[in-house]
Amino acid sequence: MHKNRISRGLLVLGVGMPLLLAGCATRESVEQAQNTANAADQHAASADSHAGVADSHAMTAQSRADEAYGVGNNALGTARTADGKADTLQAGLIKANARISYLERHLMPKHFKAHHKVVRHKKTVNPSGT
Repeated sequence: MHKNRISRGLLVLGVGMPLLLAGCATRESVEQAQNTANAADQHAASADSHAGVADSHAMTAQSRADEAYGVGNNALGTARTADGKADTLQAGLIKANARISYLERHLMPKHFKAHHKVVRHKKTVNPSGT
């Protein structure tokens, strides 16, 4: 059995060596492959640099968006407060107008009648007699 192992190893070595030599590249093809690899590395570095710049711009944009969101929330809060105040003032104005009208009718009836004429509409007679 020991003889079979040695002969198999020599067989593999004898067949494998020409296969290895058949796969060898020429010096020009190795240089071309190296130049291609160097160019790819330069493109990768350039792409990495561009990605870094883009990431920086994205972070700046996110920061400005967060700032705008804060300003918008503050404006919304201010608008809600102003709306509440406007509702309160409108209710006060309605009450004040009602009080002024009451006072005009009761304390200054001549003034009220001169400025607020009551319009009475005539009844129209229906030609059919109904």
